[in-house]
Amino acid sequence: MFKRLIFVVFIAFFSTFLCFVMLHFSKGSIAYAKGTNTTTLEAKERLEKSFGLDEPLLKQYGSWLSKALRGDFGISLIHTEDVFSLIKERFLNTMILSFSSLFILFFTSLMLGILCLLYENSFLEKLINVICMSFFALPSFALALVFILFFGAFLQILPSSGTADIGFEDDMLNRITHLIMPVSVLVLSHLAVFTQVARTSLFESYEKVFILNAYARGLSQKRIILHFTLKHSLSPVISYFGACALSFMMSAYVIESVFSYGGLGNLMIESIIFKDYPVVLALVLVSVLLAGVFTFLADLICVFLNPRLKGVD
Repeated sequence: MFKRLIFVVFIAFFSTFLCFVMLHFSKGSIAYAKGTNTTTLEAKERLEKSFGLDEPLLKQYGSWLSKALRGDFGISLIHTEDVFSLIKERFLNTMILSFSSLFILFFTSLMLGILCLLYENSFLEKLINVICMSFFALPSFALALVFILFFGAFLQILPSSGTADIGFEDDMLNRITHLIMPVSVLVLSHLAVFTQVARTSLFESYEKVFILNAYARGLSQKRIILHFTLKHSLSPVISYFGACALSFMMSAYVIESVFSYGGLGNLMIESIIFKDYPVVLALVLVSVLLAGVFTFLADLICVFLNPRLKGVD
């Protein structure tokens, strides 16, 4: 696990460098974001020089990296605020959205996997597969737009943007209603894959020898599945959740931007568009490290559930 943590740190800084290079060679300029698109080229160059953007690429990245290692992510070129403060303001909202979705997704996929096992080759199993694949076929942003049009515009029963209504920021119920659509889209767009993982793990566990022994003892099928098969199949499912942490977080960022949810996703999209280097690099670094921590925690849970995995690297 120590090697895996070292690998995560390496990937985190490699990702920031790759992102920095892509931003450097992409179209656009920080000058346009600062409102200088109607002024002279000299004014644009003068503004970029004031931010140190006229320096060589490696020198710019080296300067950022040396500060980042000391915990200084710099100042946002757009918001002219400390990057750490900007991320801190939105961090909790993203964590609430992500963990709420993961919690619901975990138990929903397990429940559907158990139903598929209990009613194998039945109409119910086929119906579950059709519904899951229908949501999987739509990109998450397209599914989000469908939810906004139907529940927000047509039925008008759910708020379609923001984290809370103005003046109701401290109202827990109001914040929960703003979470319903983003969480639903995140869960449904990932449900097919995670249900298939849970289903496969459950079916493999169900074919083990100890299951036959349980039947020989006269235990019912439901008790065997809930008390033996489920426990044995948890480790692969949890491990897969950990492995998908980064991609799930990126999906959450996309959903946040569609629903104008006040999290890190909105900040990321805005910063990429306006080439706000300090914010983008800090968000990439934080995202990869968070995904690494989540994967590490998933591995610890798997080892706790199955101590035989302790020696597996």
